[in-house]
Amino acid sequence: MPSRRDLLATIGAGAALGLAGCASRDCTPIEPAGTDWPQPGGDSGNTAAIPDGSLPARVGDRWRASIVPDADLLAFAGAVVDGERIVGLGRIAETGLYTEYDLADGSTGTRVTVPERIASPPVVVAGFTAVVAATDDGAELRLLSNGTESGRYALGAAPATPRAAGTTLFGGDADGAFAYEVTDGRERWRREFGDQQEGGAVSFSPAVDDRRAYVTVTSSSDRGIYALNRLHGETDWSVTGPRATRAPVRAGSLLLVPTRNELLAFDAETGERRWSTPTPADRRTFSSPAGTEAGLVVADGAAIHELDPETGELGWSVDFEGVGRPLVVGDAVLASNDGATRALELGDGSERWRIDDVSLVAPLGNGVLVRRGDELIACTACEN
Repeated sequence: MPSRRDLLATIGAGAALGLAGCASRDCTPIEPAGTDWPQPGGDSGNTAAIPDGSLPARVGDRWRASIVPDADLLAFAGAVVDGERIVGLGRIAETGLYTEYDLADGSTGTRVTVPERIASPPVVVAGFTAVVAATDDGAELRLLSNGTESGRYALGAAPATPRAAGTTLFGGDADGAFAYEVTDGRERWRREFGDQQEGGAVSFSPAVDDRRAYVTVTSSSDRGIYALNRLHGETDWSVTGPRATRAPVRAGSLLLVPTRNELLAFDAETGERRWSTPTPADRRTFSSPAGTEAGLVVADGAAIHELDPETGELGWSVDFEGVGRPLVVGDAVLASNDGATRALELGDGSERWRIDDVSLVAPLGNGVLVRRGDELIACTACEN
């Protein structure tokens, strides 16, 4: 998935059918099917998985859409899939852009300007889209409904991408953690960490389940993992010491936290450590894992690995230099680097298909949304 530094621009209005880069040139691609991928990491637990989804055996280009046909693309923040629409954020000269697109053909719907200094990908929650942008005093979260602003919430500096769960956004910044209720535009709670000399920063998106929001505090004055009551923000349990290097993942009974040179697994109910797994070849860190307790994978920047949720042992490995965080869709794994997007079998890591010169944006109900340069491409299952 695109990083925060690869900030988005808008998809243009003109979409073209063709075979510009998806894997099967002898393919008649079908119309894209919608799915629920409303935020980076997919769901409130940040599992990056659609367990009951399926990935086609072959894909072809259904449509291509020019990104910002009437201006130069400066930055790409990301896009999410909300049913039958795509929602994207990006930046051109002197402004940011919010754009909605029709999943069926890539045509542009609502398009409005937003603050230029976009700080995270979009997050769809309860009919709204959350847009986070840096300000001179820190940052600000804006809620949009069909392109119309419906609320604002002031944040501290260096905000993490908020995590949507139900009708609430859970997030963090240089000052601590917060919960913001989007239906009535109020702060539900805010927690501070650290001491008076240095606050405790929450630098990564939380993972959220039905009872708790799991945040990682990374400042020198306060470092560790906090399981906060989802309703009022009080601490249910905490583990002092680990410094997260990526966002936590709530999968099955586990809370998974990447740290420097190892991945830690905790019992999500109690905070008891279950296991730890060192990175291969002394790699600096793992990505956030992806999947469920039925099947997990993790990347280390040079390879993708199967991960046993019971023991933390690594299974099959596939070399893929520069790989970002993978996704799991049914019995398949999706991953990309700067040069290609690959689909692998979850069971053994064998390659199902590969699309060169594109980066992964989001899964679809019957394929993938990818980016090549200034185009977005919907790659869907082959009819023939």
